[in-house]
Amino acid sequence: MMKTTRTTIGVRIVVLAFLLIFGNLISQTHNGAVGINTTTPNPNSVLDVVSGNNNKGILIPRLNESQRDAMVINKPTDDGLTIYNTTEDCFNYWSLADDEWKSVCGQLGKSVFTIDCADSKAMGTYVKGKELTNSNYLRISVNVTKLGNYTISGTTANGYNFYGTGVFLNTGIQKIQIPGQGTPENIQTDTIEISANGGDVTCTPPVSVTVLSPAGTYTMSCGNAKVNGVYKVGTELTASNTITLPVNVSTMGSYTISTNTVDGISFSGSGTFTATGNQNVTLSGTGRPTSTSVKTITITSDSQGGVSTTCSVDVIVVIPKKTVLHIGLETAYGYSAFTGPSRNLMDSPSNFGTTATSVVKYEGFNHISLGNSPSSTALQNALNNKPDIVIIGYSYSPNTTEAGYIANYLNKKGVVIALTDDTGSAQNLFRSIFSDPTISASNGAGAGSVYALTNTNDPVLNGPFGDVRGKNWGEDASTTVSITGLSSEFVPFSYAQPINSSTARTGITGLRNSNLSFIWFGDGGFLSNGNANGNQANSNTIEPFVAPSSGGYFPVQKSAYGYGGNGYSAGGMQVQNSILFANMIAWAIKQAEFSGINTQ
Repeated sequence: MMKTTRTTIGVRIVVLAFLLIFGNLISQTHNGAVGINTTTPNPNSVLDVVSGNNNKGILIPRLNESQRDAMVINKPTDDGLTIYNTTEDCFNYWSLADDEWKSVCGQLGKSVFTIDCADSKAMGTYVKGKELTNSNYLRISVNVTKLGNYTISGTTANGYNFYGTGVFLNTGIQKIQIPGQGTPENIQTDTIEISANGGDVTCTPPVSVTVLSPAGTYTMSCGNAKVNGVYKVGTELTASNTITLPVNVSTMGSYTISTNTVDGISFSGSGTFTATGNQNVTLSGTGRPTSTSVKTITITSDSQGGVSTTCSVDVIVVIPKKTVLHIGLETAYGYSAFTGPSRNLMDSPSNFGTTATSVVKYEGFNHISLGNSPSSTALQNALNNKPDIVIIGYSYSPNTTEAGYIANYLNKKGVVIALTDDTGSAQNLFRSIFSDPTISASNGAGAGSVYALTNTNDPVLNGPFGDVRGKNWGEDASTTVSITGLSSEFVPFSYAQPINSSTARTGITGLRNSNLSFIWFGDGGFLSNGNANGNQANSNTIEPFVAPSSGGYFPVQKSAYGYGGNGYSAGGMQVQNSILFANMIAWAIKQAEFSGINTQ
């Protein structure tokens, strides 16, 4: 025991001696400067540290962000206090001037965020031997809780990877793109290993990519393509927003079909053809529509073999609600579109709605009525409120002053549909609207008259509810008004001569102004139908409007109409009043949305 004790004491003495000698060698003070591993410290430095073998560094205190923030700062004496922040992987120092910790990596430092794996996926198509392009990227959904820099990568073992850096300037949920690079080497499904700010991210299920075989040969049939789903401005496309595209495959292989981005939306699809012949491909949509304009989307395929690789389809976006001002007699016959089957036609979501099967993609109407006899002041005030559309029916008769108000509304890009059969009010309207005092109106044929529609390719005659070019419309119980003296600025829809009358008549009984948003037919009972359910009325000479409730108030022709004459038997004609009216409304909605009085 005594021998062991002496040996231990001796060792301690030797170690102490070496420390004293070593300390003298590595730490020397020269003019106030301390040097480590140097006998000549820099005179401008308080401490000069040298790595003797150039293989070591210096460590300063390492604290995470919580530990750093738990420190009690003595502001007058701690200015410049420095640590290494392990949370953001960067040096921090206390700034007295700014009264906060600063990061030498930049003021923002490293961001803090989480990745929503369920809303993150690889975009674009991946084909063996085909180098990735700008369309190949990871769309990552993140929830940022601290502003700052980010680095995100996605790796595979198949010849391609993803990498992106940037700065989050806002907190909250947002989507970012991480570009891809490289060339897929094998046909397989790859799991993307994601790393965010140096830490691994585990996604269940994982984000994956299917690498396809080289492309086959196929032709697209865009003329038969079907656009599915409902599209609204500012609303993110979902799984229901697709394009069903018929193709004819002549050589099997992979396919990559994509579109350009128009007003914020695009479509794409990929896969492998395992059989030749006719089949359908589904293109999935992404993005948010930024406007209600019709979007002509160009579709591009990677088909081999010299076939056409581009074509186009139109995507219709839902138009927001419009306000309609109704003027006319509100009776069971529905002379004003504020009541009766014509109102039901307008409000039917299968006709004008937001469903995938709605004929016109539209959010509906706000209906306002002035009744049949508004004062001039009431009319002026109502028009000054800028309704999107005005519909005039029997038996409203504007005087010269009121006709001037309506003309002024039209000149401000208002939309007017006028269905009138009073010669004085019709003449007032036309003289004001066309600025021509020589235009005149006169009474024509009576109840049950049938008028041929022109073959003009016009959106009212050939619209979403049917093509009525060369067909007919029917006069209700009164007398048709015809207009003469027009020289220009109009599209004629029908003339004054009924097909079932041999009495010669001249003039125009239906038209659209080619410069202003104005439609007119010379019959106040154009919309007449006393059946609340919209079924065909049992008369050959009155109530020409038909829109059965059993069909969702979809407009159809009246199959038996007209008095007998000029070779036609009584009730032997068909009239298209309801189809014409539905096309008028579809036209009016578009006019109001894209060039109307409230268009910004």
